[in-house]
Amino acid sequence: MESSENVEKRRVHLRPDTLRNATPATLHLLPCEVRVNRPAPVGRFFTPAIRQGPEGLEVSFRGRSLRGEEVEVPPGLVGYVMVMEEKEEVLVGRQDFPQGSDNDEQERELLEPSEAALEQDFDRVIRASSSFSHFTVWGLETVPGPDAKVRGALTWPSLAAAIHAQVPGD
Repeated sequence: MESSENVEKRRVHLRPDTLRNATPATLHLLPCEVRVNRPAPVGRFFTPAIRQGPEGLEVSFRGRSLRGEEVEVPPGLVGYVMVMEEKEEVLVGRQDFPQGSDNDEQERELLEPSEAALEQDFDRVIRASSSFSHFTVWGLETVPGPDAKVRGALTWPSLAAAIHAQVPGD
């Protein structure tokens, strides 16, 4: 375990306007690990011909049998696929305009905080590239059980609400 001295803290800014414009996506959670962190043409390699079998959904991926099921995002929530953007260095400052010039409106715009000005205090910037309300969870040879990590993550919002709910008086 790392000591707290070695932990690097990072501040991440989410561009809120991207949440409204996120297009719906079809997602598959596969039982594999890809040790590369870059864009990949996944559609070329995984275009599933999903069939309904006796134990749930079935598909073959690179000769391996996968079993899966559709999982809904908890009610009232939406899932987002997030993408890290290259952070642009932003120079924000006040320009000196002559008194009473026609540039008064430009000066006011420079003094008002903008999204770019807010982002300069953060180490990383992320945006939502797409949204989802359900996805397919796949397991190797069997459907992922109730102890799958994704199930725990999807249970957490209701558990957190119960923990933080007002306790009625006796």
